[in-house]
Amino acid sequence: MAADCFDMAGRDYKIDPDLLRAISWQESRFKIDAIGRNPVTGYGSGLMQIDSQHFNELSRYGIKPDHLLSDACLNIYTGAYYLAQAFKSGAFRGMQSGHTMQASKDPRQAARRYEYAKKIHYYYTAIKASKRTSSKDQKIAMN
Repeated sequence: MAADCFDMAGRDYKIDPDLLRAISWQESRFKIDAIGRNPVTGYGSGLMQIDSQHFNELSRYGIKPDHLLSDACLNIYTGAYYLAQAFKSGAFRGMQSGHTMQASKDPRQAARRYEYAKKIHYYYTAIKASKRTSSKDQKIAMN
């Protein structure tokens, strides 16, 4: 079911579903009820590690923190929503050319963001390669 949610959220927010999968793998290893510590803003919840700083906003829509730990689709959609907002704000400008996600006055933060982006890129390309391989295997099996 969660696999379909990556596809649906990707379609609805115009984000490659495999990018959502790569982020989810990095953030939670696809563990629905994962809780991760964020030393700056609190903690992350679920597959996409929705940051606790967003809980007040989400509560206006009836979304509670425990929902994010038990409803995989809700968590994926919420993560896709915040990622789409980041894309719209220009937070990722320059990543294609190897620059960090956002300008940061702290070079350590810029370096952490760059390392994070490299990890996501690695998982993203691995997911794409896996799909190409399984697609070839399916074609061979059909012949």
